[in-house]
Amino acid sequence: MIDFRNFTRKKIMVKPQYQMKLAVRFSVSIILYSFILGVVIFYPLYQELNAAATIEEQALISSLVLYLHKSFWPGFILVALLAGLQAVLSSHRLVGPMYRFEKMVQELILGNYSLRIKIRKRDEFKEMEGLLNKLAGTLEEAKTRDNQFYHDARIKLETINAMLEAEGAEYPADVKRLAQELIYELDARDAYRAR
Repeated sequence: MIDFRNFTRKKIMVKPQYQMKLAVRFSVSIILYSFILGVVIFYPLYQELNAAATIEEQALISSLVLYLHKSFWPGFILVALLAGLQAVLSSHRLVGPMYRFEKMVQELILGNYSLRIKIRKRDEFKEMEGLLNKLAGTLEEAKTRDNQFYHDARIKLETINAMLEAEGAEYPADVKRLAQELIYELDARDAYRAR
């Protein structure tokens, strides 16, 4: 049984496979965008370099292109790495709650309806926390009602059985009344479940 009240996330990588995939996607996207930006910046300079009439113009444009290459490409690699890191850090607020929700649903499937979760204030999906806790409460109430109903039904059936087994069965009206009550409760239970 998992107790989520004492559960705090101490790891940034809650679901490493998903978070690393997300980081790679962000980094590749930044690299692709930076490559497009590089083409937009450098292509006109190469056009001017080819169109330059004098060696001085070519030298000036070449020095500008070399300067941009030295500063642009390392910068865009740094930005891609930072984008990957940002993806991991920001996904932590998404993946952490989803991890907890998955665990809670698994516990609900196993019949542990007393479980409640609490996610951190700044995490995403706060409304899902309330919905899952409400679902667990509803299931817990239904289980309690069902247990009480089956307990009461068993007692009534045992009483009917004892009356029928008694010598002479002197209480047919009582047996009939208990049987009718049981049938009424079963009908009420069926009507409730049909809603």
